[in-house]
Amino acid sequence: MENVGNIGSRKRVAGNHYSAEEQALDQIAKEAESRLVARRLARAEAREIRMRELEKQQKELEENADRQFTAESGMETNSKLQVNRTVSAGVTSAGNRPMLGTSASFQSSRRGSEDSIDDIPGQSMTLRDLRQELKELEEKFRKAMVQNAQSDNEKASLMYQVELLKDKIEDMDEAYALLQKEHKDKHRECEDSKRDMARIQQELNYNRYLLEERDKMIQEHGLVMIGDDEEGDDSGPTAVANTVKKVLVSADVAALLGKAGDGSLDVRIRRLTEEKNELCDQLRRLKLDLEEERTKSLYRERLLSGSAIGLTNGPAGDLTEWQKEAVTKQVNDYKIKLQKADQEIATLQATVARLETQVTRFRVAAETLEKSEDELKAEKRKLQRELRELKQLLDETDTARRTLQRQYDKLKHGR
Repeated sequence: MENVGNIGSRKRVAGNHYSAEEQALDQIAKEAESRLVARRLARAEAREIRMRELEKQQKELEENADRQFTAESGMETNSKLQVNRTVSAGVTSAGNRPMLGTSASFQSSRRGSEDSIDDIPGQSMTLRDLRQELKELEEKFRKAMVQNAQSDNEKASLMYQVELLKDKIEDMDEAYALLQKEHKDKHRECEDSKRDMARIQQELNYNRYLLEERDKMIQEHGLVMIGDDEEGDDSGPTAVANTVKKVLVSADVAALLGKAGDGSLDVRIRRLTEEKNELCDQLRRLKLDLEEERTKSLYRERLLSGSAIGLTNGPAGDLTEWQKEAVTKQVNDYKIKLQKADQEIATLQATVARLETQVTRFRVAAETLEKSEDELKAEKRKLQRELRELKQLLDETDTARRTLQRQYDKLKHGR
């Protein structure tokens, strides 16, 4: 019992220690969650600000591209107008040349006009080539601007995805840190549960050893364990009241209780008490009968002595010889009955004393053994309940550990 008390005190101290640790861990977890929420809000605000800046930069780039394209288009138009003016001016000057009167001048002028005519198609061919190249350059410039805008959009999208991936990596790192912390806590709880389970297993083995020693002592001393006929239910809130009452008695007492009939120990003891009371009443009646018989025998002896005196004094008595013999025989019979009654009374007194002693010893042993049996059963139920709770806690811890291990593996493969 002292061991059980020490176990209970150790369990209370361990329970208080665990409760303090659990409160501290809960406080740390709440603070970590609040910090995580604050970080997420800050990251969301930073993400929105970055998106606004990216959109603003994209708009500025598009506006600059539009302005540049408009300026270059204006410059190309101005260059085209200048080329056309130059061509028209050349043609007009070639047509307004004066004709010479001499043949030499005519021929020279003719050759000059032919040269100018020959030069004009070359100029027109050069303008067409320039225009074609200009169109090709404009198309290439337009394509380059479109590709530049697409590249800027893709760059902004990729930057946004990079920021999202960074946020996810940070979240995963924080979740991984929390999972590691939870894994350590669960591992520590699992180790504590294993230690408690080992301690309870040792206590259970010790109690089993005590029960085996008790059974061995019972067999060595030739005792018999008897109990109630009705079995009790060990489960439920009324398990203590419904337990089977068993006591250790000697073989003679067990045989005596067996003769008392079936039923519980209380019923058998009540029957033995009733039989004892009946025997005491019978003993008192026999004592009264004995006193009455003694009185009658004394009275008859006095009568016989008076009759004998009368016969010796003369023939005044009317008693005959055979009547004297009958009276003497009856007196002897009464004496024999008196001796038998004395013997029966002595036997009954010895039986009553022995029964009283056995009943007293039986009651003391029954009370002691019932108390020890109830304590052992209560302790056994308590240990079984603690063992079930620890097994359940161990299963939950193993399940949580496997879940954390799977999450850790997923995070590891994801990274």
